[in-house]
Amino acid sequence: MIHIASKCDVIFLHLQYNVYDSPVPASFLRSAPSIMAHTICPTPPFSPGAIRTYGLEECQTIVLTSEIGHGATGVVLRGTLKPEIWDGAQARTLDVVVKLAFDAVQRDALKGEHEVYRHLWSKGVHQGITTPLGFFDDSEGSACALVMPYAGIPLSELRGNLSISER
Repeated sequence: MIHIASKCDVIFLHLQYNVYDSPVPASFLRSAPSIMAHTICPTPPFSPGAIRTYGLEECQTIVLTSEIGHGATGVVLRGTLKPEIWDGAQARTLDVVVKLAFDAVQRDALKGEHEVYRHLWSKGVHQGITTPLGFFDDSEGSACALVMPYAGIPLSELRGNLSISER
């Protein structure tokens, strides 16, 4: 499932939590190659002059269902991802976390976080960290998103509940 999701170049984000219920999704385009790809050249950022069509096999829908935090890199939301086409596989969903950044400082920090994950992956560090499914920019250029599989409760939240020997 993670491999299929990491190959998609377009995400459609729906908000469905609290007072949010977006009938039309926001469109985001991959702006950096997949960490799991064998290429090291970044995909060029979205440009209005370079509009192209995408097949359903390149698209995935994410329904964001709850906010789980705020940080230096923006808002952290939890949701469910479903690719539009499954190459004959049984349709499944994947729990994901989407980090959204809106201002220039947050966007730069989120790009930096993605590059840290890329560096770790390139050095063979695949255990103990989640592997991002992609870094995307919205089609209007005002926000970016880092999409990752949901890996559970952050250690920072567990710290107060751990005994000294577990820390």
